[in-house]
Amino acid sequence: MTTTFQCTRCGECCRIPGQIHLTETDIARMAAFLKLTEQDFIQRHTDLARDRRDLVIKGDPASPCQFLRGNDCVIYPVRPEQCAAYPAKWNNPGWENICKRDVGGG
Repeated sequence: MTTTFQCTRCGECCRIPGQIHLTETDIARMAAFLKLTEQDFIQRHTDLARDRRDLVIKGDPASPCQFLRGNDCVIYPVRPEQCAAYPAKWNNPGWENICKRDVGGG
């Protein structure tokens, strides 16, 4: 039996404490979507990661993502790779209790 994930866009994954790491591609796509230059996007919306190796979305790691409005991600079409990969490529303990799943045979 295989399990497939069905995102309901509830926004709960956007409330998980931690940092959202950005790739160069993420920054380019998000800046264009927000009609900002990449430099303006970096200045307004990013911080240096705790490990000082890359950029992360600005904000308190214990608070919801700054791009979450209610339960909606305002940048959903260009959300960071880290967000798009949740929960298939990475997840946190108990994610099954946060996210709805469709279970299919196969």
